[in-house]
Amino acid sequence: MKKIFFLLISCTMLQLSFAQVEKQIAAEALSSAEKKKLEDTTDGWKFGGTGGVTFNQAGFKNWAPGGTTSFSFLFNARVFADYKKKNHLLQMWAAGEYGIQFTKGDQYKFRKNADRWEIFAKYGYRIYKPLYVATYANLRSQFAKSYNYTDTAKYLIARFASPLIFEGAIGLDYVPNKYISLFASPLAAKVTFVGDNSIAAQNLYGNVFPSKIKREFGAVLIATYKQDFWKQNISIASVFKMYKNYLRSNADPFDATLPRESKEHYRKNIDIDWQTTLGFKVNKFLSASVFTHLIWDNDVTFPTDDPNIKTSKLQFRDIIGVGLVYQSNWQKGKGEKPKKF
Repeated sequence: MKKIFFLLISCTMLQLSFAQVEKQIAAEALSSAEKKKLEDTTDGWKFGGTGGVTFNQAGFKNWAPGGTTSFSFLFNARVFADYKKKNHLLQMWAAGEYGIQFTKGDQYKFRKNADRWEIFAKYGYRIYKPLYVATYANLRSQFAKSYNYTDTAKYLIARFASPLIFEGAIGLDYVPNKYISLFASPLAAKVTFVGDNSIAAQNLYGNVFPSKIKREFGAVLIATYKQDFWKQNISIASVFKMYKNYLRSNADPFDATLPRESKEHYRKNIDIDWQTTLGFKVNKFLSASVFTHLIWDNDVTFPTDDPNIKTSKLQFRDIIGVGLVYQSNWQKGKGEKPKKF
C-alpha cells in the first residue's frame, strides 16, 4: 500500500514537473513571438506630416503712443518617410514655409516674412550597435522673389533656385537612441548655384560674376535632437550644422586666375546653420510654437553705407505664433496594414 501511495505521489510530481516545463517553454515561445512581433512592427515604413497656418494681427486707431496696423500669416508644412530593417536605416523629409505681412501705410504694403523649402535624405548601414556608415544629400532654396528695400526703391536679391544650395557627404552617424543623432564627415561637398544673372552679378552668395557657381569641399558635423514631453503635448526639435571648407579660393576653387583667400579669412570660413522649434499642443487643431534660425556664412555678404563695401553678418530670425495645425502619422510593418501611431 505504501509502495502504491509513493508511486502515485511520484507520478503526480513528475506530471506537475512536466506541466511546469511545458508552461515555461510556452512562455519562452510566447516571449520570443512577442519580441519578434515587436521587431516586425518596429521595422518597416513610417510616414507622417504636419501642416499649419499661423496668424498675427495688430490694429491701431487714434492710439496716442503710436503704432502701425499690420497683419501677417505663415503657412508651413513638413512630411517625412522613414524606413528601418535590420541594419538598414533610411530617413527622408521635405519641408516648406511661406509667410506674408501687410503693413498699413508702408510704400510696399505686402512683404515676405518667411520663404524656404528644403529636401533631405540620409541612408545608413549599421556596422556597430549605435554606429552607422551613412551618406546624406540636402537641397534647399525658396519659392518666390526676395527684395532689399530702401526708402525709394527695392532690389531683387533672391528668387526660386537663385540661390540653390546642394550639400552631400559620406561619413559616420552615431545614433544612441531615437532622440539623438550625431553625423560627422571629412568628405563633404557644397555647391551654391545662382541662376539669375541680375542676382549673380551682385556676388551675394560667394560666387564671383560672371561665374554663377560657388564650389566647396570640406568637413561637416550635424547634431540632431528631437523629443516629445508630457504626453506629446510639448515637443522640441533642434538641428545644428557646422561646415568647414578646405579650399582656399573664395570663388571658384578650380579657377587658378582668381586670388586666394587670406589666412585670416580662411580660418573664419566656417558655416553654421542652427534651427530649433519648440511646440506646445493646445488641442487637436490648435498649437503654439517658437522657432529660431541662426546662420553664419562668411561668404554671404550684405550691402553697407559704402556701395563699394559688403560685409558678412550673423543672420537670425525667430517666429512666435499661435495657429491651426494638423498632424498625421502612420506606419506599415512587415505583413501589416498601415496603421496610425
